[in-house]
Amino acid sequence: MNRESRIQKRRKSLLLAFAFILTVLSYFLHRQITRGVFTPLIKGVYYHVETEEKAVALTFEVVWEPGYTSEILDILDRHGISCTFFLTGEWIRKNPNLAREIAVRGHEIGQHSYSHKNLTEMDDEELAEDFKKMSESLQEELNLQTNLFRPPYGELDQRVFKYAQEHGYVTVVWSINPHDWQNPGKDEIINRIFKQLHNGAIILLHTNSEETVEALPIILQRLHFQGYKVLTFSELVQCSTK
Repeated sequence: MNRESRIQKRRKSLLLAFAFILTVLSYFLHRQITRGVFTPLIKGVYYHVETEEKAVALTFEVVWEPGYTSEILDILDRHGISCTFFLTGEWIRKNPNLAREIAVRGHEIGQHSYSHKNLTEMDDEELAEDFKKMSESLQEELNLQTNLFRPPYGELDQRVFKYAQEHGYVTVVWSINPHDWQNPGKDEIINRIFKQLHNGAIILLHTNSEETVEALPIILQRLHFQGYKVLTFSELVQCSTK
């Protein structure tokens, strides 16, 4: 083999190696983007529920107004399903009647901060004020309080968790996140959920995505056909083996 052939062979080998590395990196990047939080990062936070039962909690974040909340409530009614809705205080203030409708229809309410800002970036005084305003919005508009808390964006540190815990809140994140708010397509939302489905899953969805509305009936039907019960978060905790 002459020198030019050896150089060409070496270049080809380098290109193949580079292509392989890119493929591997793309695979792991895709997994990182599409998977939900699963490994517990802070002890005491619910990322999923340990259970042997085929049961999941379906949770909705309600942030952008008014979204498709009414349509989602109608779908859940038709299937006889109760879920957990995490509301922001600002949304409650702007949509009090719709917020009350969520509670009246038998769904569980959790708090999702007042203004949907990253709580880990707040100082202690700002954090306390956010929790206070959120609590006031629930009390004044809905005449209720909740002990469930989900941090915006799932961003949580030990300080925020400790504050919530000391004020009687159970912190709930998720184990399946199909990133439906990005509108990746109805079929993709469904596929992402069922690729990751497991007993005790906490599934995250949003009320602002039209594709979520399109996907939801199929998600509920497939869960039923696969033998899964769809519960509120608190009901799922009752199934815990711990």
